[in-house]
Amino acid sequence: MSAVPHDDDPLAAIGAALDNPAPAPALAEQGERVDEDGAGDDDEPWPLDAPIQPLGMSSGLDGTQRCYYLNVLGEIVGLEAGNKHGKGHLMGLFGHKSRFLENQWPQWSKPVREQINGKWEVVIPSKVVGFDQPKAMKAMIMECSRRGIFDPAGRLRGRGAHRLTGGGLVVHYGDELGTLLPRANGDLKPLQFHPTGLHDRFVYPAGMALPRPWPKSVPPEAAITISDLLKTWNWRRPHLDPILLLGAIGQGYIGGALPWRSNVWITGGRGTGKSALNGRPDEGQGIIPQLYGDALFRTGNTSAAAIRQSLKNSTVPVMIDEAEASGDNKKITEVVELARVASSGDKMHRGGQDHTAHEFTLQSPFWFSSINIPPLEGSDISRLAILELRPFRAGQVAPDFGRYNFEDLGRKLQRRMIDAWPILAETKGAYHRALATAGHDSRACDQFGTLLACAWLLLNDEVPDEEEVHDWSKLCAPNRLAEISDAISDEDKCINQLMTELVQPRGRDSREAVSELLGRWLHGRTSTLAPVAGEDKGLYLEQLGLKVVNPKAKGDGKWGAEAFMPYAAPGFLAIANVHNQLNAIYEGSRWQGGTWRQTLARVEHAIPSVTVSFAGRKIRATLVPLYALMDEDELPDLCRREAVAQWMAEQTGEAGA
Repeated sequence: MSAVPHDDDPLAAIGAALDNPAPAPALAEQGERVDEDGAGDDDEPWPLDAPIQPLGMSSGLDGTQRCYYLNVLGEIVGLEAGNKHGKGHLMGLFGHKSRFLENQWPQWSKPVREQINGKWEVVIPSKVVGFDQPKAMKAMIMECSRRGIFDPAGRLRGRGAHRLTGGGLVVHYGDELGTLLPRANGDLKPLQFHPTGLHDRFVYPAGMALPRPWPKSVPPEAAITISDLLKTWNWRRPHLDPILLLGAIGQGYIGGALPWRSNVWITGGRGTGKSALNGRPDEGQGIIPQLYGDALFRTGNTSAAAIRQSLKNSTVPVMIDEAEASGDNKKITEVVELARVASSGDKMHRGGQDHTAHEFTLQSPFWFSSINIPPLEGSDISRLAILELRPFRAGQVAPDFGRYNFEDLGRKLQRRMIDAWPILAETKGAYHRALATAGHDSRACDQFGTLLACAWLLLNDEVPDEEEVHDWSKLCAPNRLAEISDAISDEDKCINQLMTELVQPRGRDSREAVSELLGRWLHGRTSTLAPVAGEDKGLYLEQLGLKVVNPKAKGDGKWGAEAFMPYAAPGFLAIANVHNQLNAIYEGSRWQGGTWRQTLARVEHAIPSVTVSFAGRKIRATLVPLYALMDEDELPDLCRREAVAQWMAEQTGEAGA
């Protein structure tokens, strides 16, 4: 297409020319080659009409050389230059167009000659009996060499959405690419389709076809239909959860291109309608899988390795059904770890039997479903929208799913998300700012802001105004979200393991928790009542690697410790950085082997690396404020959080700053 002239606007004319480039003139006929390096390369050029595409080659330290091709079906294939270019492998590359091999590199039979009337004459002329494998191999390997070094790592993009340089979008449908390409002025072109293969520096290998978006832009009626349908379930948060779920559905169509992917966990007892949402479509269930069609990797009992190997470089959504808690949660924990990595997007590498590293793309949104959610780390819970279903109300009738064409509805939702891509970042940014103002940290702003933005754009055609965003941010206040308010930090878990450990002091008939032992010792030091005779809890605490002290600022950021005086300075618990008894308490946990000191040093107002005497032995320790370990109501005023914060500021010269 030629550029449209803009006589009155030179910049517009330049932009039009860049957006509509004309084909370059032919400077040489097919078959001509310029020997730029003077190396005398007079071999035949690679045929432009070849049904396969050489990509390049790479070499290993072990002497192997591997050539990479896109075969006749558009799949990427790597063949060793030494022994993998035999006739069978070449036939596999060219497939149903193997006749090209014979036409380009024919192998001729010898002519049959007979002596007739004293002369040798050809009675059966030469004919093509196949292809010349050495010539074909030579041409292919040489062309890979001409194309240069090719390393598949970081260059392959599988089915699903991917972000383009300049803010564009590409959705890999397996047999075709849908693109929103950047214009010269930064705007995006309308949706266009292109063949798979090599584009810019990325390779989009062909695969099984995925459902296409609706052929033209559509109004939000399809999204309204699905939104109204989702509201018929009995959600614990009836106003918020259906919208978050709608946003998760929209996110799945373009999730691989997003900077953050929000994972979802649908939970509820039997009879709450989980299967109707994400069950097996072949059993007449699962409206969400029906909306996605083949653009979803859905599985039940699986492993992290199976998911990696199935996805490879795909970014389609992953749905894990029946992710139930069990006696051994190792399998599901590993899958959740995958989802954690996929949230922010990354690559994973695993060694293979061929002694080469295999790369896996992790940019898929994850869905989980179960009656009970297994024990999860705080870092994993903060990456989840937990949507809880309750039993249906008495007399509530299930919708007639048979009247919905979920395949068409899914294609329309997909088109809505693609058309909304140019304003998605702005919309998400508005929600992100509002959620941050409401008190959320950056991760929660990403988590819920992404879902709210996708839901909004399915239902609307423009960026939301401040009032609308503010209303939704109030519904997502941190104290209203169990995903946020119920999350326990790594520091708190480390403290809990220490304080709930049962120990048995010498002379005692029963075991007691460290927290109880510490509390009774503090009570004896701060109470006017005399301590129980014969009990030296302080010494026993020291034998555990624990000691209550007052910190003492020495200047230049250095700290020491003094004997605990409850009304002289705030009380801190010195926890030895290295200690056999603490090793036993933390054995088998992530804090074992002294790692507890790293976690405890992150506690607010903690003081790391202070020398403290434990039962006559000086050991480096981490000082943790008592208010982080015990109920503040049981502590002297000077040991409470506000008092500690003020005292610390005074000691470090930051008071009043």
